[in-house]
Amino acid sequence: MSSSNPLEPDDIPPLFERLPPELFRPLAASNARRYWIVLCRLIDEMWGDGGRSPGEETLKSVVVRKIETLLAASDPWEEELETPIDIRAHEIVRYLTESGWLSQRRRGLAEMVTVRPVIAQFYTVLCEFARHEPEFLGSKVRSIYFNLRAVASGEASGDQYAEAAKQAKQCMAHIANTGCRVQDLMDELMKRTSAREFVRGFFEEYVEKVFIADYSELRTKDHPLQHRSQILAMTLQFQHDEAQREALIAWYQEKKTGGDRIRAEFLYERDTRLLMRLKDVDEQLQRLDEEIRDANQRAISFIEYKMRAPKQLDKLLAAAMQATDRLDEGHVALLPASGFRHAGPELLAKPRTVAKPTMATTVEKRPPTLQELAMEQLRKRMADNRLVNRVKLANYVVRHLENRTAVTSDELTIDSINDLCCYQRLLLIAAHGACPPSQRRSDPQLQMLKGVRIDFLPEGTTRNAYLEHPRFHIQREYA
Repeated sequence: MSSSNPLEPDDIPPLFERLPPELFRPLAASNARRYWIVLCRLIDEMWGDGGRSPGEETLKSVVVRKIETLLAASDPWEEELETPIDIRAHEIVRYLTESGWLSQRRRGLAEMVTVRPVIAQFYTVLCEFARHEPEFLGSKVRSIYFNLRAVASGEASGDQYAEAAKQAKQCMAHIANTGCRVQDLMDELMKRTSAREFVRGFFEEYVEKVFIADYSELRTKDHPLQHRSQILAMTLQFQHDEAQREALIAWYQEKKTGGDRIRAEFLYERDTRLLMRLKDVDEQLQRLDEEIRDANQRAISFIEYKMRAPKQLDKLLAAAMQATDRLDEGHVALLPASGFRHAGPELLAKPRTVAKPTMATTVEKRPPTLQELAMEQLRKRMADNRLVNRVKLANYVVRHLENRTAVTSDELTIDSINDLCCYQRLLLIAAHGACPPSQRRSDPQLQMLKGVRIDFLPEGTTRNAYLEHPRFHIQREYA
């Protein structure tokens, strides 16, 4: 099914069926910032964590008095207004009620006011968007891996597959968004004229909030590459295994599309593409590294320019000399060891001396020692033990097949480092084994062994001293 399937009318998010259109009026007017300040303080005081729950009503007079208190303590309008505070408070309540932020109803003779739960939920989303905090991706990558492993083992179904796809999309989006944040932040910092403002913004807004919070965690313990190969292998296994693929599509058909088979296949393919995007995470990280390097270089160049630019340096020196003349001897601002002369050529820094160029010496050739020769042979032996080629892989398989037609991964033994490397290569070939026949001839992994077929079994897990993975079997192929 095409990936560019347009949204149908039923797929458009029903925003204005949940929120009144007038809700955005206070935030789109000329006093948007002021109304937002009043709204945040009012909701946090009345229906925040330590107050009432959203939907719990209170007297309108209580809300009016609360707004009066907020205006008296810190008036967002600041300028002197002739309108009394109580009238302004009533007007703010009326405006917030008409726009839908507050809900008002009569209970007998009393006017009651509350914040509807859906409005409180929307307010929380706005606050989370405004307060951008670092996203630590290590837990998301591990969650993707564990969700897919649960689906592979049969412990979970399509709900965890869809959740894994959603987290994969968020992971890739966060890497791209971090690069965009660096660009926007550096463009904003470059508009600051004074060196003090630039340095303060650079360290508070860039170093603390972006580089240390987002980037350093992303490049160390939260690195998104730590489980990438396993995630991609399981995604391909689901895609090419007919039973697992059909089970996932059936879940989408039952839970997501109301029985629409075509729509279920589209949603499954969409989530599969989101998971497979993790194979491009190297390119995204490389772009982010380039943005970070460029931002650091721009900041260093700007600071050096500001520090070296003269800008009335002569006037500043003259003012400093005049101020020094007016100070009494022994003042804390004067150097105690300088005597009665606080300025002069002899007190200036010595001129820089040009360092003599070092003369290159000829390279002395000497024969290697016995220890160096032994270490070189040991390194070659170590590299050869980790090398997997067609001959070594075929010998490892023949050693276990002998006269049998098939053998499972549970029966494979690992007696050396080269055995472990061959075992890992067989596991990789099994992950590629479910690809269509048209692609088998062009797959370099599948072409390493002739005359055998390696596939994952539908059930079972192999556990040995080194690895834990879905069980696979090796079967002879006869012409």
